[in-house]
Amino acid sequence: MRRLKQGEIVEVELTKPRNPQFHKKFFAMLQIVLANQEHYQSIDDLLAVCKLRTGHTRKIQTAHGIYEVPESISFAAMDDVAFGDFYDRAVHWVCQEVIPGLKRNGLDEEVQLALLEFGGEA
Repeated sequence: MRRLKQGEIVEVELTKPRNPQFHKKFFAMLQIVLANQEHYQSIDDLLAVCKLRTGHTRKIQTAHGIYEVPESISFAAMDDVAFGDFYDRAVHWVCQEVIPGLKRNGLDEEVQLALLEFGGEA
């Protein structure tokens, strides 16, 4: 800040640091979903399809067409606000496509219990 001159125009980007507990909550949710469905065989498979179905992808144009590649959900790739949006889309996808009829509040309760059981914050 000391190097800035009076009246100089600067650009600032605000981000909300990622909450590690929210990350744990997401993976607890995936673990519960994995255990209660029959199609996906691993967390990695469930996560990859989740990213594709929720649009968390980047498009690559090739000579053979456009391919969608899942984007990262790492702490460096997303702040807490972006991760919250992704989490909401992921829960919606789970309740609509993976376990149709599942209600969000029911899933949220199961996730809370799982986090408490493992000693994490709910």
